[in-house]
Parts: sequence; structure tokens; C-alpha cells
Amino acid sequence: MNRSLTLKSFFTLIVLAFMWGSSFTVIKIALGTIAPLSIAAARISLAALVLLLIALWRRETFPRDISVWAWLLALAVLGNAAPFFLISWGEESLDGGMTSVLMSLVPLTVPIMAHFFTDDEKLTPYMVAGVLIGFGGLLVLVGPSVLLGLGDDLLGQGAIVLAALSYGGASMVARRLRHLPFMVVASGSMCLGAALMMPASLVIDQPWTFSPELTHWMSLIYLGLFPTALANILLLKVINSSGVSFLALNNYLVPVFGVGIAALVLGEGIPSEMISAMVIIFIGIFVSNMKRKSG
Repeated sequence: MNRSLTLKSFFTLIVLAFMWGSSFTVIKIALGTIAPLSIAAARISLAALVLLLIALWRRETFPRDISVWAWLLALAVLGNAAPFFLISWGEESLDGGMTSVLMSLVPLTVPIMAHFFTDDEKLTPYMVAGVLIGFGGLLVLVGPSVLLGLGDDLLGQGAIVLAALSYGGASMVARRLRHLPFMVVASGSMCLGAALMMPASLVIDQPWTFSPELTHWMSLIYLGLFPTALANILLLKVINSSGVSFLALNNYLVPVFGVGIAALVLGEGIPSEMISAMVIIFIGIFVSNMKRKSG
């Protein structure tokens, strides 16, 4: 099946990158008084409520096949519960540059996964070249010296690596649910994720003992509505229209927006290499999709 890459596809990719890039800064803010598990549980639960209300308003019909719900559960774990917790936990000890390098495993591994587990997204020389160019742009942004820190914090790094691989697996699972309305997939998987995470948060973190300030509450609301609820809808639409390999390239744009937003909100400096990195990253995206655009 041919994929359709339009200006809308690229615009959606950029919107997703902005929302996910902003989430790193917002998580840092929320970590001021809220534990990682509770941050993950809160954003998933709020997103689940919003998506479920939208699905009911649209009068969506939910599946009765237990096997479909098994795939939705897998998507809930791989795409929401596991990575949300792992990233929040890993960010307690890692800086943004290292997290960006480790999260780049997603676009490096998803095309390989897609090559072996799909019939219509095989690796091409263009895709391989685009992935390598994109990774080069990421190195320009964070600096090669960041790689010298690999191994200094194995637990934090391992958490981000697992989150990246989890997102890759979630993309493969989402493909198996393309026959369902995207709102059914989004709301169903998010509700299952909330059912897993909220009890764990209540038992382990006892969140009623936290003393969050207004900024921390606002951080949770933002995380639930935008990088989770809205992003989940857009993510599924991009997978259906443009494929998982195209979506995976989004992860090269995430650190670009992440660095910029952190500079604006947290007062962190913007590296001089940021503009160069963005140009290289966009070249990587263009090269990776050259053959699909011409065909």
C-alpha cells in the first residue's frame, strides 16, 4: 500500500514534535513536587477521560473481540504506561542532551522493525541515508561530547533506552489496529493505561501526601491534554496515512523543539548549533522520503 505524504503530513509531524519536545520541560517542572509514577498516571488518566468523552460524543462503537482488546492493552503498555513512567524517572538524573541522544533510538530502530514486521514499509537506501543524516543533525545539536557521558548513569540511561524501544514496539502494534476508528484506538488504549497506572500510583506514591503548587497542577493538565490526548490522536492519524517510518523521524525534531522550549521557559541557553541541526534534520526527513514522494 502506497503512503501519501502531503504538506498536512509534515505539518502534523512538526506539531507532534513541538508537543513532545515541550513535555520534557513540563515534566521537569512537575518533578518539583510530584513523583514520576504519579506524573505518568495523572497525564494518562486525564487524557483517557478526554478521549473517552470525545469517543462517546462521536458515538463510536467499541469492539467486543477479546483479541482486539489484547492488542489495545499492548498499545497501552508500550505506547503510554511504560514510556511515560520511564522518561519521567530517567529525567530525574539525566540532562536533555543525553535524553535526546538516547531517544534517537526510535527512528533508528523503527524502520528496521517495520522492515521485518510489515509488508509495505521495507528499508530503502533513501531511508537508511535519511536516518543517518538525521542522527548526524542530532549530534550537531547536542554535541559529540555528550556521547562521552554514556555509561555514567546506567539506570537513567537504561530507562530512556527502554522507553525508546517501547515507543518503537507501540508503532508496530498500532499498525495492527488500523482497521478500527482512530478514536476507538486512542480512547481504548488510554483507558487501559489509566487502569494500570492509577492504582499503582495510589499504592506506591500515595499522591495525597504531595504538596503541588499551581505550576505543578498546570503542568499535569498540559501533559494530559496536549502531549498525551491530542498527540495520541495525531499519532494514530499519521501512522494510518504516512506510516510508522515517517512518524519515527519525528524523534529527530523533538530535541530541537525541546532545547528551544527549555531555553524560553527554564532560561537555559540555546546552543549556536541549533539552527544548523534543524536544517540537517529536515534534510534527513526529505531524503528518507524521496522515493515515496516521487512514487
